[in-house]
Amino acid sequence: MNASGHHSRLERSTSLGVWAPSYGRRPAGFMAFFLTVILQCGAGIAPSRAADKLVLVAAAGTIDTVVSEVILREAYGRIGIDVTIRKVKPERALRLANAGQVDGDVQRIAGLEAHYTNLVAVRPRVNFIDFAAFVVDQPFTVEGWRSLEGRSVGYVRGIKIAEQHVGGMDAAAAGSYESMFRMLAGGRFAVAIAPQANGAYHASRLGLTDVVGLSPALERIDLFHYLHRSHDSLIPRIGHELEIMRESGELALIREQVIRVIMAGAVRGESPCDSDYSCFPVSEWQAQPGTAKNAEGDQ
Repeated sequence: MNASGHHSRLERSTSLGVWAPSYGRRPAGFMAFFLTVILQCGAGIAPSRAADKLVLVAAAGTIDTVVSEVILREAYGRIGIDVTIRKVKPERALRLANAGQVDGDVQRIAGLEAHYTNLVAVRPRVNFIDFAAFVVDQPFTVEGWRSLEGRSVGYVRGIKIAEQHVGGMDAAAAGSYESMFRMLAGGRFAVAIAPQANGAYHASRLGLTDVVGLSPALERIDLFHYLHRSHDSLIPRIGHELEIMRESGELALIREQVIRVIMAGAVRGESPCDSDYSCFPVSEWQAQPGTAKNAEGDQ
């Protein structure tokens, strides 16, 4: 304020340590909002985030995440929260979620809290995958992960379950499932490892008719939704909603529907419909609740 009693064009904000322009007195609410936006941007957090809106990340180029994306959009919607999902490379997704630059990760294996200490797994599981071996012309008997020993193996970088099992093997990392299956078809390695549905989808969409998934699977793996620990009060709420959906059979019905629609689209060379999720109408899994209870192996 100058000697005449008027506010100067520049007033110092002592809390931020910067000079900010002033064009007359602003309401206290406006200044609080202004400061909040600056602080959030400085922390790398989108200023539009609010208690009724979440931003989640999911690994790009993998269809099994689409199952969980549809499930979480529905579950959060039932407790009044809108979800936006960003697709990024698997390892970057974890770093963003752990740093609090987004609110959480759509789905990951159990136990990641040991290395990504700001993330908390939500129970019950949101999805599962059957991790399998894919070959072109060298089938072999599958007896768990040890079956891969002595073979050259391809995996996707950032997919933690794969990284945990290929240590010490003749292994090559690919940037995506699509590139991994192209490498397999090109003879870069003898075996590619991927969730069964993912492998079948990419082989079909790319027209790789010689690629075959071996049975049984290497392992069935539970997948959990992770939230940043700043949302600790939300974790039991969304966990309760997922438990209701598990008990009613909706989780199994959604999984069945999403995979069926995506695989049908793969034959036509279509994307997995994860831009607006319009291919997955709610009515299909709510029509007969309970009919698929325990179909996914729940006890």
